[in-house]
Parts: sequence; structure tokens; C-alpha cells
Amino acid sequence: MFTFSIALSTPLPRKRFLSPSRSSTASCSPVLAPEGTAARPTVPSSSTTSTSMVGLPRESRISRASTYSIMLMSGLLVTDAIDCHAAEGGRCRCLFAMLWRNLSCFEPKRQGWAGNAAMPRCAGPLTSIKNAMNTKKSFAAIVLAVCYISAMSIEAQDRVNPQGLVGAPGDELLLASTPIFYGEEAFKARIAARTGGEREALGLVLSGGSARAFAHIGVLRRLEEAGIVPDFIVANSMGSIIGLLYAAGLSPDQIYRLVSGTEQGALFEPVLPTRGGILDPRRFSDLIRLYLGELRLEDLPIPILVVCEDLVTKREIRMAEGDFTTVMEAAYALPVYFPPVAYEKHLLIDGGINNLVPLGTAREFSNSAIVSSTFYDAKNLSLRNPLVILNSSIDIGKRRAGVEDLLRYPDALWIRCAVESFSFMAFDRLAELDAEGYRSADAMAWALGSLAGAAALSQSAAVERLAPLRAGLERSLEAAGKAWAPFERAPSAKPALSLAPALRSHAYPGDTWLLNDELFLGLGFGLRHAALELELAGGFSWDAYGGAAPVPGLYGGVELYPLPWLKVDGMALASWPDGVSLPAETGTGRVALYQRTALSASFPKDSGRLELFSMLELSFADLMGAGAGASSFGAEQRMLLSSGARVAIDSPGPLRGIALAAGHQLAGAWDENLAFAELGLAIAPLESLVLRSKAMARAALADGGRAPFFFSDPLSIADAAAVDSASRAWLGASLSLGWEPERAALSFAELVIVRRLSFALFADAAWIAGADYPASSALGLRLGCDLSLIGLKSARLLFEAGTDPEGDRLFLRFFLAPAGQGW
Repeated sequence: MFTFSIALSTPLPRKRFLSPSRSSTASCSPVLAPEGTAARPTVPSSSTTSTSMVGLPRESRISRASTYSIMLMSGLLVTDAIDCHAAEGGRCRCLFAMLWRNLSCFEPKRQGWAGNAAMPRCAGPLTSIKNAMNTKKSFAAIVLAVCYISAMSIEAQDRVNPQGLVGAPGDELLLASTPIFYGEEAFKARIAARTGGEREALGLVLSGGSARAFAHIGVLRRLEEAGIVPDFIVANSMGSIIGLLYAAGLSPDQIYRLVSGTEQGALFEPVLPTRGGILDPRRFSDLIRLYLGELRLEDLPIPILVVCEDLVTKREIRMAEGDFTTVMEAAYALPVYFPPVAYEKHLLIDGGINNLVPLGTAREFSNSAIVSSTFYDAKNLSLRNPLVILNSSIDIGKRRAGVEDLLRYPDALWIRCAVESFSFMAFDRLAELDAEGYRSADAMAWALGSLAGAAALSQSAAVERLAPLRAGLERSLEAAGKAWAPFERAPSAKPALSLAPALRSHAYPGDTWLLNDELFLGLGFGLRHAALELELAGGFSWDAYGGAAPVPGLYGGVELYPLPWLKVDGMALASWPDGVSLPAETGTGRVALYQRTALSASFPKDSGRLELFSMLELSFADLMGAGAGASSFGAEQRMLLSSGARVAIDSPGPLRGIALAAGHQLAGAWDENLAFAELGLAIAPLESLVLRSKAMARAALADGGRAPFFFSDPLSIADAAAVDSASRAWLGASLSLGWEPERAALSFAELVIVRRLSFALFADAAWIAGADYPASSALGLRLGCDLSLIGLKSARLLFEAGTDPEGDRLFLRFFLAPAGQGW
């Protein structure tokens, strides 16, 4: 037994490792390390280790062979030791005794075994080893001992992987740096087909950068002017949107028209993060399907690789195949803001959170690459704000990884777009971003010229080959644009259910719904599918002008689009002024109800729009008490049917816009006929100085009739009661002069942006028929701004302070309006 213990202890190195192949537990145990170094944890195996070594990593195979060697050698040595005790004449014939006995052969002065006179004199090491090998067991033990010692030597050098962790078969952690590639072989084959094996493929890398990625449009325009079309594209984050549209065959000008002709606020809805994001991007995906149809990455004219990250495996996911809109959603799925996208077994997010410039990925397929980058380097951020700290912390890693790629491959043609001072929320500055991208690419004209001039590239032919495709896409884009423009809506390909906050305002100047002046705030469900949209929400409602406290309310809405230009919608708002209770409990059970139904047709043309409408509004102050008298509308029961037409024309010149509306209204008990008309002008004599004027009139058509005045009429007068139903007709006028800087904006932690600022002095007045002086007037100050969530979803906040010059009456008013409405 003494010999056996020496045999086990002799080959152990100072650096000891716990063999992961000996355990399938999920624990992480400390490992003894050499003196002076820190201990490394072992990596748990994700599944029970198989006894087969086929397909195992090299480290695991060595560890397994070492274990087998120990077991077999130990067994042979034990039997050899037992055989030693049974030896004739007390002579020990085991392997270790013979080896120990012959150690004297290495000492010239010792010629025998000094401690045992019965032992024969040493005949030399070769003779002793030959005698030891006379038995099969001893020979096998020697072979296994050599194998074990060699394996341990190799294992001590190779078993620790480059990350400093002990390997384990099937361990997902050690695969974290290994990308998962969908469509790799087809992607390589398509690149080879474009070059014909006669030249180096030219890759184009489009970096992420949120709104700044729109600069890539200008870069692409300048590349095509130089006769350059890439053989493949690698992109991530927002750069993937531009890259995917370009890979689908769209020209830079077509991409610009598509994104600039769309109000981003109509594409992203704020929702509760039940799916993982606070903005729902499915309307944007519906828009892309409307314009391009159902596409797949592997079928696009230009091969493209989109880089994402996976929350499940924690690995990089490379997408060169798959549904076009699904991959696009995943590409810009910025954590928290947008939900992760399910694909196969993955939950994909924005790949730009790890590396903003995936140049290294592109170099795996070619040594020739152009890089268009849109880094962020704003200087006016508050680095004490928690949200700014979080965003900046994420930016450190992805910026550093992108810069490392650029430094690793200095031979790449790097176009550094001069947009690094733009906020990632600057979606309203598309024209500037596009222009900066073009200028940045043009600054590299010397390099572009040499690249395009290479005889092997012949990229101008690629531009010509895209011409027929782009002509067909132009027709498709025009048709899709006509379907989108009337109501800025695309049909939903799949049912889209969401849980979202509900904020509805029907109390602001210019609101078309005249009988309701309430605000509603609550939480509700929304459903969109095909041409139908439904909404149901519960919350609180309050009168914007009455000063009453919020009361429980229930909101429901439906919209139907039988044709792209035709809309049918209805809405109902029920409120409980006395609280929600049963009639038997209170004796009243008072329920107020407002209901509206509308039919409208919209016909946009260039920068103008014609709208035809017919809207019915019903208002019940006490629905439960209306009873049989509900058909006779009195003070507590009101109706209004408005029908007419509106025309609006916008212009970027000095005449900013003109609007005209006229129509007929039926009120009272279906017996009061009214006519109304509106005219509005906006003139900008200087770049940020805007003069706005508006005139409105309403008149009763019957003798003895009275013309009502509504709070939503586009006039701000101090005493509305002095005008409301005071005569057969009234005329109002509004004039304001204000400063409206286009580029001025404020940002709060890069989450909420304040833009479209306006500061104006105003004078409003209203005259009733037969009076020489205004019945009511007001002078004051108007302030307005858009509040935008990361530059995508906006609402208009309005503040007004004024006084009646004659009655010395002061007033303060706040309004919340949809984006683009109000002053």
C-alpha cells in the first residue's frame, strides 16, 4: 500500500484543477491556483456529461483521458503490489520495488542494495527495466503512467481557456463570444456571386446612432454619385433601417421621401411595458409592409447582415435571412424603449448596445470596406442626472468597441459623419442630418474616386442594374403613399393588442368636437387588426372649464377604414358625477354621457389637403334621468350635427400656411340651422417671426335664431357668455405675433424633449350682430411647445394668460392638444 500511495502523489502538479467531467452539478467551486495568483472558478456543466468523447472539446478529451489513465494504472498497480507479497523467497517483484531498487544504478559509488544482503548486485538500469517488463501488468502500467504524465502536462497548459475559466462540455457561458449566424452560407454565396470570384467584395458598414443614423442617407447618395454600390451591407441599430431599405432596392432619394413624408408620432404608441418596451413599434412595421410588401432578407437585391443581441443566450445574433419587418424591429429594439423581438428561441434587441460600428464583422467577408459612422459626443449633458448616467454608461462600451474595430482595420475607408453633436432624439432634423452625411462623404471624395476608379469594381454598372427595380419601386411607393397619406395609417397585418395609458383631450382652441370640453385620463386596452381599431379604457374625467373635481369615467372608441381615404369613427365617454353607485343606493344614479359619430373623407395633394366631414354629437347631463324625454333636447340634453369641408395648404416659404373651412350645423331639437366659416393665415416675414391671423363667423339661418359660441372655437375671449347665443350672428378675429424658433429645443435626461417653442402676443375680439364694439375681447401672452418622448411621440402643451381691457378680467388657461394642433 505504501507503493500505491507514492504512485498517486508523484505525478500531481502544483497547479490543481477540479475536473468538470467528474461532476454534472450546477455549483461553482473554487479551484486551487498557483501561489501568488487568484483562484479561478470552475464553469458548471449545463447537462450531465456523456461517457463518449466524440465531439468534445480538446480540453475535455484530455481531462477524460487523464481520468481513465489514473483509474486503469491504479488498478494494475494494486494487483502488482498484491503479487509482490506472494513472491517466492520474499523477493519483491512489483514494478515500483524494482525501480526503487535500481535507483542505485544512478549513483556510481553504490553497486548494490546496502540495506539487504540478500538482494543481488545491480546489473544496470536497462537490465532492471527489462526484467520489470517481463510481466504484462508491469508493461501496461509503464505505458499508462507515461500517458498520464503527458496528458497532465498538456492539460496544465491547455485546459484553461483564454478567458481564464475551466472548460466544461456544453457550457453556454463559454459560447458567449461566439455569434449565432442565420443564413451564413447563403450570405457568403451571394457575395461570391456578385464578384464572380474576380475581385475583392466591397462591404458597407452602417453604424447605429438613433436619429443620427439618417445621415447614412446622404452618405449613400454621395457613394452612388461616385459610382459605388456595395456588394454587401453590415449594419446594426438604426443604421439597419437605412441599410435594409437600401438593400431592398430603394434609392437614397426614395428612402428620404419615405421617412421624411411620415410623422414619426403616428408610428409609435406609448404603452405599458407588458412586452418589454414603453413604445409599440408595430404601426411602423405596418407602414413598411404597406410600402414594400412581404420581404425576406435572403431575397433582397443587395446582401445584408443585421447584427442583434440575444437576451436568452447572451450571444450576438447575425441575421442574413428572415422576415424583413421582424428583423428590422429587432435591429432597433433599444432596451426599455422598444420591446425585444422573438425569433426562433431568441429575444432579440438592438445590436448597437455592444458595438456601434461592427466593422470586424464585415471584415470576416472581405478586406475592403467603407464605414459610415454616427457617434454621439454631446457636450451639454448633465452627467449628474441618473438617466443620463445610465445612457452614458451604455455608450462607453459600444463606443469603445466601435473605435477598437476602426483602429484594428485602419485600411477601411472611414466616413465620420459630422453629426456627433445631434441628439439621438433629433428625428425632426432629418434634412440637416441627410445634408451632413452627404458633406461628410464628399470630404472623402479623393478616396471614393480611387475606389470607384478601380477597374475591377465596375460599380457604376451595379447602379444601372438597379434602375429597373427602382422604377418599379417608385410606382409601388406612390400607390402606398396615397393609401397612407389620408389618415397616416396602414392596415395591421396581424391582430395587435396593447395595454396603454389613455389621455384624451377635447378642450383646446380649434378642436372640432364642440359639445365636449373634458379631459380623460386612464388605462385601457387597444386592439388593431386590418381596417379596424378598438379602444376601451377606465379612469377619470373632468371638465376643463368648469373647475369640477375629476370623476370616474369610462371611455370607448372605434375606428373603421373601409377605404384608405374614408373613415368611420365613434366615441362614447360616460362619467359618474356623484361617484359610481347603484340607483337604489343613492336614489339618483346620475350618469353623464357624451357620444359622437363621424364620417370623414380625406384627399391629400402635395402640401395641401381637402377634407369632407359629417359629425354627430350627443350630450346627456343625466342619461338615467332622461327617460322618455330623451328625444326632446333641452338644456341638459344637447345635439349638434356638423357637416362641411376644410382645405389646408402648408408652405415652407414666407406664406407658411392657409386654411379655410365652411359648412352647415344642425342644433337644438333638430330645428336650429346654422352656417359657419373660418379663415386662417400664417405669414413669416423673418425666419423665426410668425404673424398669425384668424377670422370666424357663425350665424343662425332662421329669423329669431341664436348663434352659439363654443369653448373650442378658435378664439380666446375673456367672457364667452357675452357672445354665446347673444344674437343671430357673431364675428370673431384673432391676431398674434410670435417668435417660433425652429431649432430651439430643451432636453430632459434625453428622455423628454421640448421643441416647437412659441412665444406670442395676441389680441382677440368677438362682435355680435348689431353692435359697434366687441362684446368681449382679450389681450395677452401665449406660450406653446411640443412635449416629445425620445423625439417620437408628441403632444402639444399650451398656456395662455390674458385680460379683458374693458372689464379688467384676468384669466389663465392651460390646454393639452394632439401634436400639430392648437396655435
